[in-house]
Amino acid sequence: MLKRGEHLPDAALRELKEETRLAGKSAKFLFDHRGRQKHHHVFFCDVPKSAKARASNEISRCRWVHVSEIQRLATSAPTRMIVKALGDERRNGSRGKR
Repeated sequence: MLKRGEHLPDAALRELKEETRLAGKSAKFLFDHRGRQKHHHVFFCDVPKSAKARASNEISRCRWVHVSEIQRLATSAPTRMIVKALGDERRNGSRGKR
């Protein structure tokens, strides 16, 4: 959730830290996705390769998975759509140009 006066990239880094305990170096806006109930702002964040994601705050579990595994996980429809859009953008080389 965006706090009063907060910019979206700062909110993305704060949410990343609050929910996974990962400290991102920067947040680059990629695209928006509007679901039925939520509006998702999707960012690319650099984190060290050795970083360990740990569940915190609103989430009960988190772990790194290969993008090909996501379709087999129990995720929300918006998450599946966002991952698909990221894959499409990656294949098309158009990251952040939506």
